[in-house]
Amino acid sequence: MDFKSIREDPKLRQELKRKEEEALKRGDLVTLYDLLDTYLALDIEDESVDRLYEKILELAFDRLSEKLTEGEIFDLSRPEELATARAIYEHALERWDRGEFVGAKELFLVLSYMIDDPSIRKSLLLSLALTAQRESLDHFLQEFVDRSRLDEESLFFNALLPSADNYLAEKSDLIERELERVRKWQV
Repeated sequence: MDFKSIREDPKLRQELKRKEEEALKRGDLVTLYDLLDTYLALDIEDESVDRLYEKILELAFDRLSEKLTEGEIFDLSRPEELATARAIYEHALERWDRGEFVGAKELFLVLSYMIDDPSIRKSLLLSLALTAQRESLDHFLQEFVDRSRLDEESLFFNALLPSADNYLAEKSDLIERELERVRKWQV
């Protein structure tokens, strides 16, 4: 069976649709991401991908709001919370790539407070500084990310080159000013 046959197999499409409906009903971000990854791998029509991604973002932002209201951080060992953080992070990257520096910066700022993994937090603070300076996503990827240490399982660009430490040190005052804004929210 060739790739096109697999993609167009009615039983497979029916099963994917069933899983999608179930996951949507349960609000299961992990399954929704698995389905999204499957749709992308099979090159299934953009409408399904777009619809699924919109639902992922909707659920993720709802959960982010709940976490913020409760004053909680993400527990990345829990798959649903990891999927939520992933969705917010991917959305921040999309905004950054579109040149929406302020929106991306705000998301990196919030995530930097909600994720306590040191390597991810460092990457978020670097992204925060770069978006505050209106540097491009491409610049971040070329100058600071060690792509040789990333694989298809990597959900965050947290494999950083030594140049990241230098940049973070140079921009520490800028980062501190941005972080101070969040501290004011916590009062």
